[in-house]
Amino acid sequence: MNQIQNITEPQPYLTLLPENEDVFAPDSAFLAKHLLPLVSIDLSAVNPEWRGKIHLVNPIEPHDCYIGSYTEEFHNEFAAENWFLLQLDENNHYQWLGEKRYFILENENHAEICFNQMQPHSDQMHKDYLEVKARFKETGKMNSTDHFINQYAEPNILLNWIGGEFSVSNYISPLDQYFDLQIIEERTDHEEVHIYDKQGNRYYFIACASGWQYCTSGADDILMYYQPETKRVLFTFDWT
Repeated sequence: MNQIQNITEPQPYLTLLPENEDVFAPDSAFLAKHLLPLVSIDLSAVNPEWRGKIHLVNPIEPHDCYIGSYTEEFHNEFAAENWFLLQLDENNHYQWLGEKRYFILENENHAEICFNQMQPHSDQMHKDYLEVKARFKETGKMNSTDHFINQYAEPNILLNWIGGEFSVSNYISPLDQYFDLQIIEERTDHEEVHIYDKQGNRYYFIACASGWQYCTSGADDILMYYQPETKRVLFTFDWT
């Protein structure tokens, strides 16, 4: 697929606001507490050789920092500051690979992290998300709360980009501490980034969206990458 920008209308290869049970595997159902499913994408639309669906999700965290900033002792090769990996199983469901306590709200008794501040933020995010889903079921249109209140607002952008490559931006750090990032200077208007794991397998850019287009808060770009050999999905986040 050639890169498409600023998708504002539903497309045949997109499923907007999918249900939790269509996104998270039963053994990782706890993820619905921390990740809000925004849109599922048919992988064949991006690459005809790929099959199945991939799901772009908006993390509840952070409240005032990067995801993982307060839980460094639970970082590993699957999740660290401002990025994490999910495993796609044979049913196109996500399984969690990292340490569960990577998420702040899995650390209720941890005195050094802002559990008390996170819970009200989480409650508000879930409330707003459910209202957005209810409006979508009623009208067939995706309107965030801000767009719903302001009837003269521009349409929500469902995906900022899909397909192609993504350019260099502030998400590359600290991602570059865990992955091999190769800067490609094939275009004159921006530098592209190819992401490889330590075994040399590439993560291919799939799509990105602004979390705040769907919810009360979220990254300016939720970046989603796919590794076909392992069926692992990399999420990282660009804040501008």
